[in-house]
Amino acid sequence: MSSLKALIIDDSPQARKLMHLMLEEYPKNITVVGEAEQANEGLLLIKQLKPDVIFLDIEMPGKSGIQLAEYLVNEKINIPIIFTTAYDEYALKAFRLSAIDYLLKPINETHLEEAIDKLKKLQQKEEPDKLKVFIDNYEDKLPKTLNVPTSSGSLFLKTEDIMYIKADGSYTHIYLNNGKTNTVSKNLKYFEIALSGSSEFVRVHRSFLINLHQMKKFDKQNRGEIIMNDGAMIDLARERRDDFFEAMNNHII
Repeated sequence: MSSLKALIIDDSPQARKLMHLMLEEYPKNITVVGEAEQANEGLLLIKQLKPDVIFLDIEMPGKSGIQLAEYLVNEKINIPIIFTTAYDEYALKAFRLSAIDYLLKPINETHLEEAIDKLKKLQQKEEPDKLKVFIDNYEDKLPKTLNVPTSSGSLFLKTEDIMYIKADGSYTHIYLNNGKTNTVSKNLKYFEIALSGSSEFVRVHRSFLINLHQMKKFDKQNRGEIIMNDGAMIDLARERRDDFFEAMNNHII
């Protein structure tokens, strides 16, 4: 297999040096063809060197990594990007929602290898869509779109259109406000993590994650029953009551 050409864009000399060293020691074919310390310089190298993958820092002086990524999307320059970032709750949430790969600083060698292995298996035609979803979710700070992995690729769903998500063994059913249902081979925990920090989604039962915007009524008789806009009646689990009421109190519907 021919060697993958990698470009590193990061304003920190130490970070670039460390990434370069880690990639040089990577046991499978990957070659660093260039480095840049800011986005405009990185763009010139992207056009000159045509790398197979870009390791891109999010926060840089001047033009950010997000702005550079947005330019590449708009110009239809389709090169896979693996973002590098220090901890940022908005960035991490946007990564989870879009399924875009990232490395959290300080970079772990195992995580780097996993990201490169995943890169070699990805369907490149999906990357611009994933990247656009990531940019939208990151810039708005609140999740707008969820990337749902399917057997044939990816399904992009507006979070506001999701009514509730129901577990069914190793599968999950996603109920939308237009009456459609999508079934995927991911468990409910996957979606709970992906949508964590999103104030309108709350786990109310071991089998249900609901969108508070899509709730029609809550009947507090007995254990409590949640009635959704499509008429579905969902029991509120005893162990989920505190989380549900906290979400209700903190959320303006």
